[in-house]
Formats: sequence, structure tokens, C-alpha cells
Amino acid sequence: MIDIADRPEIAPELRLVPHAFRQTFGRPATGVWYAPGVLNLLGGAVRVQAKWGAIVAGERREDGKLELVSVNRPTERALLPAQDVPAWAAPLTGSKGGATLMCSVDLPQGSGLSAGEALRTAVGLALRDLAAERFEEPPAVPLDLPGQRLLVVDTRVRRPQPQQERPFTPRTEDLGAEMTAYHHVQVPDPEQDAVVRAALAAGARGACMLIDPPGRPAVALVDADLVPAVKKAITRAVEVPPRYLTIVPRSLNNFSVT
Repeated sequence: MIDIADRPEIAPELRLVPHAFRQTFGRPATGVWYAPGVLNLLGGAVRVQAKWGAIVAGERREDGKLELVSVNRPTERALLPAQDVPAWAAPLTGSKGGATLMCSVDLPQGSGLSAGEALRTAVGLALRDLAAERFEEPPAVPLDLPGQRLLVVDTRVRRPQPQQERPFTPRTEDLGAEMTAYHHVQVPDPEQDAVVRAALAAGARGACMLIDPPGRPAVALVDADLVPAVKKAITRAVEVPPRYLTIVPRSLNNFSVT
């Protein structure tokens, strides 16, 4: 059987993590699992999956412990359950199942695409498959937004204070208008407010903050041809140049290779 790390039909980014597993542990991984980052809009009423996310590769352990190594932070290992857990592995506290996993997340924590949720989902898929459990995932529903983009704005601001989300109930099917209405319901934040104001002034259909601690990200719904102008307006409106991710609204599924 060919090691997953050496299978040419698998995308290079998926081969990288099992390769790191083999380099670290001296043996091939049993499988590789992927889960996308999630853009939670309107308090989770609308969930959009992005192409960036989390990948894990590994094998089953018989002792019930969860051994975790990060491609991004190789010196910060974790063996769960434990009292002292590195920050990158904190979303996995409470995960149940025995496995040794190499993890990779290509999203900064707090950037707006729920990096912790992506990692938790990928690890959950791995634990499910390694334990040979059956689970049927709900189908993803794509958004019908032709010619539009979701512009995720990572302000690079990180704060230790928790950001509490206020309840919001969408009232129309106009996503842009509902995003802006959602923003005005939330507790004001100067960086997120500046992004939203600049995006709307530059022609965005709607914009709002994103709740993704410890970050203070935002998102705008923008016609594709206006994306460069909206980016430029936002960059001018804030002190620190943001990082941008442009998402074409569509469904992407979690998957695994074994």
C-alpha cells in the first residue's frame, strides 16, 4: 500500500501533513482529514465554507489518549487529557478518542474564519473514522449570489477581552442588508466599525463585524468588480493594513483519505 504522503493523485497540500507525520514519527499515517474554515454570518444563521481550513493526518492509539503535534508549532505538543494545553490545541480540549495526529491550520486564529472550529472538525472526523464510527453529515446549502464576493477582513487586532455576540434574527432574504443590520445590533468596536463604514461607503452591499476571538475581523458583501476599490477604501480607513480573504460563496465539503 502506497503511503498517503506519496500518492500523486492527492493534492500537494494534503500530502504535506502526512509527510510531516512520517518525518516526525518514522511511520506512515493511516489517513488524512480536512475541514474548511467557516464564515459564520448573522449569528450563525448563514454559514459559508472557505477553501482555507485545517488538515490532520495520523493513526489510532489504543490507550485512549489524544497526542497532537502542529506543523505550525512543532515544539508545542499536547497529550490530552491534560491540565496544561498549548493555545493552538485549546479548541480540542474535551475531544474523546485515542489517536496520534499531525495538525495543520492555514488560518490565523481570530482572522474571521473560525480556525479553531475547522481544527476541531478535522480532528473529529479523524477520531470518528479511526474508531470506525458511522456518522452522516448534513448536506451543505450553497448561497445563490452570482457575481458577488464575501470579503473577509482580518484587522490583525487581537484582544484578550471576550467579545460577546448579541442575538440577531434575520428578517429578510437580502443578505447584504441583514449583515449591516446585524452589525448595528452588536457592541461597537472601533476597528470593526471603521472597516464596515469604509466598505459601505465604497459600494459594498452590506458589511458587519465577525465574532471570532481573540480577533476583531469583519466581512463585506461586494460585487466582484468592486472588490479592489473596497479593499483600497478599507486600507485607507484603518491604521494597520489588514489581511484580506476573498470568498466565492459556494459549498465545500469535509473529506478524508485513508
